[in-house]
Parts: sequence; structure tokens; C-alpha cells
Amino acid sequence: MHSTSKSRHEALIIVLSVTFVTGMAIALAITLLWRNHPSLAQGAAYQLAVALCPPFILVGSVGGITDTTLSLVLTAGIIVIANGVLYAGLAAFVYWAVTTFLPRAARH
Repeated sequence: MHSTSKSRHEALIIVLSVTFVTGMAIALAITLLWRNHPSLAQGAAYQLAVALCPPFILVGSVGGITDTTLSLVLTAGIIVIANGVLYAGLAAFVYWAVTTFLPRAARH
């Protein structure tokens, strides 16, 4: 029984790690697109970016103060880390729901 619990926790760690890195990669890609194409911060492209990366909404509130390097680094860092945490949190919830509510026989 101990090895089953250990493998279950290992699976959770792998799922959380993969989703955290995926969330960070998506946020980094969107942030780089925003820096190269500032028009992304408005219209349908902005709505799509916020749907994929909800912390990207900070771009609308930060706006003009991203002129300095420090504010750009802080904003981009917050967006990237926050999206990674958001994806990992969602994955943890789904993992909990599956392991709690799905019968063990259906998971194998």
C-alpha cells in the first residue's frame, strides 16, 4: 500500500510540474508577442490572450508605465509566474476531482 501512495504522489508532482511549465510557456509566448506587437493589447487578440493567460489582464492596467525596464521585467515576471501557478492550481483541482470522485476501477 505504501508504494501505491508513493506512485500516486509522484504522478501528482509530475502533473503539477508539467502544467506549471506549460502555463509559464504560454504566458511567456503571449508576453513576447505583446512586446513585439503592442496592438495585441486591444480588441479580439487581447480577449484571446486573456482567455489563455488570465494574468495578461495586467497589461491593460499597466499600459504606459511599461516604458522602464524595471516595470517591464516586473510585469512580465508577474504574468509568467501567475499563469504558471494558475495552470498548476487548476491541474491540482482536476487531479483531486478525478482521484476523489472517479471510481478506482475506471481509472485503470
